[in-house]
Amino acid sequence: SKAGGTPGQVDNVGLVNVAKACIEAKVPRLIVVSSGAVTKPSSPVYLFLNLFGGIMAEKIKGEDTVRQLYSGQMESSYTIIRPGGLTEDTSLGVSAIELNQGDSKSGRIARSDVALLCVESIINPENTAFTTFECYYADTGAPLATVGLSNIMKSKTDKQEVFISGKERRGSTWKELFTGLEKDGRKSVLALAHKS
Repeated sequence: SKAGGTPGQVDNVGLVNVAKACIEAKVPRLIVVSSGAVTKPSSPVYLFLNLFGGIMAEKIKGEDTVRQLYSGQMESSYTIIRPGGLTEDTSLGVSAIELNQGDSKSGRIARSDVALLCVESIINPENTAFTTFECYYADTGAPLATVGLSNIMKSKTDKQEVFISGKERRGSTWKELFTGLEKDGRKSVLALAHKS
């Protein structure tokens, strides 16, 4: 941000401070908005965005620390949402969104739909607690290595060139969309099972 601090101060130290405060205060849910491609330092998206103060490197450090802090937590949980290229477009709603895990695919998504994902993640902790996932519109989803240019050109995925990672999630309701997300790490899964 222009006056809000460096990527290290915001996306790493600031996030970690918020997570620690949430755990200490027993806040039930922490929703983190990070970035797609954050685990792929050789991808075009990472390389480009990291030019801005090392933002991608700081985001993954912050994410990793959050996962570590919440490991074994039973009273609090997190969800890390990694949107693709953000737009100011009108919301397309749940049925247009695709979720993925593994940071292998991305696309574009309206900020308003990312906000809805945040709210719905709070409402659906049984499916979203202790998860990290990428989000984008299904018709813009593409392999991470090709996303930078396709986002700039605002192109949609060619039906002939659809890339399937095997971890895609779609649904006509938020619960359907979130069903089947894999939990991050074994200790977090055990904590969630104990909380139920």
